[in-house]
Amino acid sequence: MRNLLSNIPALLVLLFGLSFAACKKSDMVVTGKKYSDARGTYIAIDSSRWYLIKLGSGGEVHFKASGTTNADKLVITTSGDGLMTDVNIPVGTDQRFSKDAVMTFSVTARQTDNFQENAVLTAYKGNDTLKVVLPSGNLHY
Repeated sequence: MRNLLSNIPALLVLLFGLSFAACKKSDMVVTGKKYSDARGTYIAIDSSRWYLIKLGSGGEVHFKASGTTNADKLVITTSGDGLMTDVNIPVGTDQRFSKDAVMTFSVTARQTDNFQENAVLTAYKGNDTLKVVLPSGNLHY
């Protein structure tokens, strides 16, 4: 038992390192940050994560976020394989939202160098529009 306990720090370091094995990233979205405008429309990000999925010779870039907003409608702009599309993010009666969106994808080739993406969240409240750009930081397959 004592031998097992002495290896716990090494196991924790190993598990921490393995948790980042799927991709390299530098997440620039500030979790816990509230973005707002002069009219009071806001988007508060409680948690967020960028991650990559390899699919054959291609891949997908995902952005997952949850939080709260006082907006009537919330959308995220994705570019898929080049076509810009606004995807609705359902907002509950408690003003909470959660979305895992495919931001971009490629069927035939993956980026080989470091690259960056942006998630653009747009909140609509009455005649007010709040647009928030959330950069990924460096990503690498």
